[in-house]
Amino acid sequence: MLFENGFLNPENLTDQRAIAVLYAATDRASSQVRPSDLLHAAIAHGDPGIRSVLGRALAEGAYLQDLQDSIEAYNPGGGSGDVFTGDRHSFTTDALRAFDALCSEPEIAEGEETARVVGLELLVACVLEHLDAQDRRFLTILDAGRAAEALREQVRITVEPLPPLVDEASGRMRSEEFTEAAWAALEQAGEQAAELGYDRILPPHLLLALLAETEGATEHLIRLQIPPHVGPAKVADLLADAFRIGQRRDSAALPPHRDVIGEPLADLLRRAQRSAAIWGSERIDAPHLLDALLDEPPARLASVLSGPPLGLDLDRMRGHLEEVLRESGGSTPREAAFRLPAGMPPNEDLTWIARTEGIPAALHVDHYFEPLSMALHRTTARNVMITGLPGVGTTALLRELARRAAAGEIPFLRRKRFLRIDCGDIAPGDSGAVLDELITHVAGRTDLVVCADGLASLLRGESGGDHRLALRSALKQRRIHLIGVLSGHEFDDLIGSDRELLELTSRVDMTEPGLESARDMAAQAAAALSDEYGVTVEDGAVDGAVALSADFVLNERLPSKAIRVLRRACEDLHYRRTQTGSAQETVSPADIVAVVAEISGVPAEQISGAGGARIDFEEALGESVVGQEDAIRVVASELRKIKAGLTGVGGRPASVMFFAGLTGVGKTELAKTVARFYSASKRLQTYPMENFAEPHSVSGIIGSPPGYHGHDTGGRLINDLNADPYCVFLLDEGEKAHPEVWRPFLNLFDEGWIADQRGVKAFGDRAIFIITSNAGHQTIASMTRDGRPAKEISKAVREDLLKARHPRSGQAVFPPEFLGRLNQIVVFRPLDGDAMAGICRKLLDDQVRFWRERRGKELVISDALADHIAHQSHHRNEVSGWTMGGRAAREVMSEMVEAPLTLSNDVRQEDFQRCTRIEMSFMPQGDPPVRITYVDDNEPPPDTAPDAAGEGTGEGVRETAGEDAGRVAGEGVGPLANAGTGALDTADETAGALDRAGEGAGDGSGEGDGP
Repeated sequence: MLFENGFLNPENLTDQRAIAVLYAATDRASSQVRPSDLLHAAIAHGDPGIRSVLGRALAEGAYLQDLQDSIEAYNPGGGSGDVFTGDRHSFTTDALRAFDALCSEPEIAEGEETARVVGLELLVACVLEHLDAQDRRFLTILDAGRAAEALREQVRITVEPLPPLVDEASGRMRSEEFTEAAWAALEQAGEQAAELGYDRILPPHLLLALLAETEGATEHLIRLQIPPHVGPAKVADLLADAFRIGQRRDSAALPPHRDVIGEPLADLLRRAQRSAAIWGSERIDAPHLLDALLDEPPARLASVLSGPPLGLDLDRMRGHLEEVLRESGGSTPREAAFRLPAGMPPNEDLTWIARTEGIPAALHVDHYFEPLSMALHRTTARNVMITGLPGVGTTALLRELARRAAAGEIPFLRRKRFLRIDCGDIAPGDSGAVLDELITHVAGRTDLVVCADGLASLLRGESGGDHRLALRSALKQRRIHLIGVLSGHEFDDLIGSDRELLELTSRVDMTEPGLESARDMAAQAAAALSDEYGVTVEDGAVDGAVALSADFVLNERLPSKAIRVLRRACEDLHYRRTQTGSAQETVSPADIVAVVAEISGVPAEQISGAGGARIDFEEALGESVVGQEDAIRVVASELRKIKAGLTGVGGRPASVMFFAGLTGVGKTELAKTVARFYSASKRLQTYPMENFAEPHSVSGIIGSPPGYHGHDTGGRLINDLNADPYCVFLLDEGEKAHPEVWRPFLNLFDEGWIADQRGVKAFGDRAIFIITSNAGHQTIASMTRDGRPAKEISKAVREDLLKARHPRSGQAVFPPEFLGRLNQIVVFRPLDGDAMAGICRKLLDDQVRFWRERRGKELVISDALADHIAHQSHHRNEVSGWTMGGRAAREVMSEMVEAPLTLSNDVRQEDFQRCTRIEMSFMPQGDPPVRITYVDDNEPPPDTAPDAAGEGTGEGVRETAGEDAGRVAGEGVGPLANAGTGALDTADETAGALDRAGEGAGDGSGEGDGP
């Protein structure tokens, strides 16, 4: 191909650069053209791509001039005086082999159009692969194989189309193709163009921007040629004066947009992109911009730079720039994190973190990546909404996306930058301004993907308004590329109800992982926590964290709650080791039990050993409520359904239960226990429904209408739900509420959401609602006496509830549509003797615990006194027609324990202060019937024996256990051991005071149901 009729014809190569090199090599050769003649000619030609590749293949400290000098030393050329004929004999064997290899290259042999732009690269590559023996001997500073390989890679880059510099849909320059420094220069060029009166950005404006880069390559190269007293600032002023055409009225910077990028600058940017590829850089950097500018400087700009007073040598500057580019060696510029301005919500550059600090690979999220990647790759609905409850791993998915993109595992995202913004704490009054500033700040950054974690807070405005229109406009104009994170309900409310937003977005729904997947995630987190706190986490502790948090922490989601438990355990162990000197180094399952007990409020002894097995909700609830086994069984069943995720279908609340029964039978106490077990705040939100007896009182639920006082504060129920989605609500004495008040609850109990008068919406899909009522108590009492089963009683109570009427309006309080929305009607039976005895035991245990923990004294109550209190309590409840319930026990205990103790302690203050134990016994025939003895266990025994009759009348009398068996703190009812020594009998001296106590003892029961 290169030879016609046996003679070389360089014109057969379509690449003009290669033609020029062949002619130069034949002119240089002495007798025969050698590979070194071709290499010398290629270097002398000055092609930047060739020079950059050869320069990078040289030994450290060597320059291209050194390579040329070496060739001239052993092959000076032009010395024989022979006439060059151009036939094959005019070339050495190695040169001919190089030509043959060149002709066999696909781009050359097939005569493709690409040969016009890669002919020189292929020629030099073939020459480097066929150097002769003398070349290989003397050109040791050159790694010829590496250079040939780099040239072929350059050919590949040239043949394959480079990524577009302009986003066709929006017309904006694609910022992902530029480094931070180059992009800043491009934006600064827009400012320079505006200041000089232009409506287009041109190369001189870019040069001014490059000059403004502090310690940049352009400033450095300018300083090498100008006098010290001139300085780069003076150069910039001269350039600005030379190219100023006026002052634009609108001095706003011109954006990097297709419409304002002049054609000369567009050509320059394409050359800069090619320069970046030649020098082995993935993105255009500031030196590549300068390289492209110096490659083909506009005539007027070249005249200003090279003419007086500057007198710059542009060829020399380009040579220096080549050294700068060579020294960089295609290395990636220093990574800089993207940050939002001060005052914006907390944000972090996930891409920067992935590249500089590293992000651990997330487990069990692979199945989310195909729909997520496909959505981000789309040209229309390219914005993604990730929906899921807090704790299921939405943030981990964002971090994993950034990690994979930074590592190049998702090719089309490898140049994107993921910025996560925590929007959860943005107030409705500030959300509009924050959204506007965010869009303004990121507009034009096509490399930026904004990940708004808590997008709903960013979209919701004051008084029920929203900012969907602003977001929709920004997405349509492609001013922002968005990944939003929000719950499913928030998506349905804010995105799903807007057809245009739906068309602009794609949804990826995340669900809570299973126990096995959560265990793997927790184990990964445990390894990181071990390094962070310098402790070891046992495998059993990881298993326990997952299983126990799944069982007992119902208001959070895996894997987050298991990781939270592990972190708390590691923190606690770290504290004990560093602050208390503990030698423990390992987080054990026992540590996990303690943390779960602290978080859930469930006693550790109940939790221990429960993980992974069927949790005994009956036992946990029964600790607080006595004598209501059927009710506890029903509520425990509801909690199991919640734990298994079988409730809340269709967005309905986790549970809606109706507690029916007499006052004082434990309804409120059981509701409190459920709240401690389930609610994030551990508090029961109580709504006394007797306060909503009028139709207008519904404003206390959903807020005041517009124009009325309190409208801006919204509805209490809506605010409570938004503050704690896992709240437990007690709607107490529901039969006293006006029927109109229950209307908002119909939709809440059916659809799972409620809106206040401002239009603010709240979702109750994770809340528990408990309604209590005394309605039907006669039916309950009657059927209980007859021994009827709980289901039959519940059915009869439902019939009674249908008949309940509001006393003022006469309307049905609980219509069929309301009762149809209840999960359970839970019947609380009247308290029998055994139940009352259990309540009394619990109250007495509380008293004993109070005295031990708050007063530092042991309170011992005899069995006889405990039995008497239980008997009296049951009797009073029976006499009252079962209306007192557990309050009867509180009343009797106040009379027979609290009041006598208070008066006795006041009379015998010295004895009270000295004693370590207080014993209370029952004297059926005594007056008063309660006997109080102060015992000092630290006092030596007296010389005299105690009065065996048990009726000591002076100090120092020692009691012995007789028929009054003792009740020891925290151990339940049992035999009272020897009362000990140093007993101080005060029964006789406080008799009068106790008489008065019997007359004036108060109820002490407080409000709310009994335990």
